[in-house]
Amino acid sequence: QGCDASVFLDDSNGDRRHCIERDAIPHMTLKGFDKINMIKEELEQVCPVISCADTTALATRDGIVLAGGPFYPVFTGRRDSLRSYFEEDSAKEKPSVFWVLTCSTTFSLISWGHNIGKIGCEFIRARLYNFSGTGQLDPSIASDFLEQIGRSCPLNKSSNSDGSPALMRSRVMSESTLGMGDNEELSSSISSRACFDTHIYQSLLRGRGLLFSDQQLMVDDQTAMLVRIYSIGNGSTFQMDFARVMVKLSNLGALTGSEGRVRINCSRLASSS
Repeated sequence: QGCDASVFLDDSNGDRRHCIERDAIPHMTLKGFDKINMIKEELEQVCPVISCADTTALATRDGIVLAGGPFYPVFTGRRDSLRSYFEEDSAKEKPSVFWVLTCSTTFSLISWGHNIGKIGCEFIRARLYNFSGTGQLDPSIASDFLEQIGRSCPLNKSSNSDGSPALMRSRVMSESTLGMGDNEELSSSISSRACFDTHIYQSLLRGRGLLFSDQQLMVDDQTAMLVRIYSIGNGSTFQMDFARVMVKLSNLGALTGSEGRVRINCSRLASSS
């Protein structure tokens, strides 16, 4: 639904049967919910009315810059969503191979965002033990890489036989631990330092992409060409393109004017803050 801070919102009103957006499997390993609230409190000392959506967009840009990525302008004025979207984020509407090939440039640029931080094993375990329901491993994984990630992500009690997470995290976890998955985590820069550089594309050229969706960029000639271009030199070509795409994405579906609300506490609607 766009950059509207919906993932922060707990609109369950104490009903444990009501799942919220950050309970959805794609968000199980998200961290930093409490950090955004801390940043927002600091910003409010200067700007009394600032949305959680704007805070997140600004923090994202500054985090990228601090990690060695490009600076890009962030337009403000976003408002926050009135609800969270558990059902939509649980619908497994992941980018298909067709989408990758028809929107290749944008997808290649978005993949760059995977080169900082960590990825939960639950997102790659199926590639190791039950690829596409075959009970086999993903043949696109390089043999040397397979051994490395296999040691870090064994098939164990934290996953089902199909490689999916066994349980969602508890709803009673504290704000400081929200998004901290129980499963193992792999650094998204296994073969490189954890900074914003060209290593993700260099890894894809060697068959060492952690996520299947990323490695699929090497399937088609058009996307493979982009991977090679972005892997060359200091990454200046990519950084310029990435900045342009991030400006577009950060304004996608933004709530402005009288739409949505500006939340005081990012986890609660304004009326209950």
